[in-house]
Amino acid sequence: MGLEQLEMETGLNKVDFSIKLLQTWEPKDGYYLAFSGGKDSVAIYDLAVKAGVKFDAHYCVSPIDPPQIYSFIKEQYPDVQWDIHARNFWKLVDKKGLPMRQRRWCCEIIKEAGGENRTVIVGNRRAEGANRSKQCYVENARNKKLNKILIRPILNFDDFDIWQYIRGNELPYCFLYDEGFKRLGCVLCPFSRDIEREERYFPKITNLWRLACGRLVEQTKARGYLDKRGNPVKNKFETKDEMYDWWTGRK
Repeated sequence: MGLEQLEMETGLNKVDFSIKLLQTWEPKDGYYLAFSGGKDSVAIYDLAVKAGVKFDAHYCVSPIDPPQIYSFIKEQYPDVQWDIHARNFWKLVDKKGLPMRQRRWCCEIIKEAGGENRTVIVGNRRAEGANRSKQCYVENARNKKLNKILIRPILNFDDFDIWQYIRGNELPYCFLYDEGFKRLGCVLCPFSRDIEREERYFPKITNLWRLACGRLVEQTKARGYLDKRGNPVKNKFETKDEMYDWWTGRK
């Protein structure tokens, strides 16, 4: 039914409900709007404008985002503030290991960084996965030390709704979507389903991941194939390519 579908609890359509949600929870100091440059960010930014609420938008700079995202934000959203929380990202890869689906330490310093002690607008949607299907429109951040309240105005939007909203309001979006990308964000994210396309489009970032694999392999060899706790490693990789292929194969 798209954006015209009514919310059972309120009788409002999806857009009106989102706007009402933002207006209801508007804090005195205004919202912190988490802006990644993807389609969901474009939607929540416009909804915040339509709601007439006070907000400041922030992009947590990711060293592994597509360069096209950088250009898009600079050209189309010059008011977005660029916050750097991951200056030593590659050193952290050397220390913590490659991000995995079950161990995505990278999200803490990139996607979840920023907005401490603020009410934060985020673009999470239930349609994106099992974990997000359990999320609420308003709730405290999991990391209580950050003291953040999360507001999810598009939680009930699916992909069709997002594109209906973007095109219906003639909003700008990154051209990579028109070239076949379904999602934009960290290149070679453990949840990526289109590894070959990302490798082809973003060779420099791909090479940085390969180099990181090489450093990790050499570290493990130097320890006699023991992990940092002194236990035997499960996989005895000889080359960076072996580790990289294993990692991108999501084994």
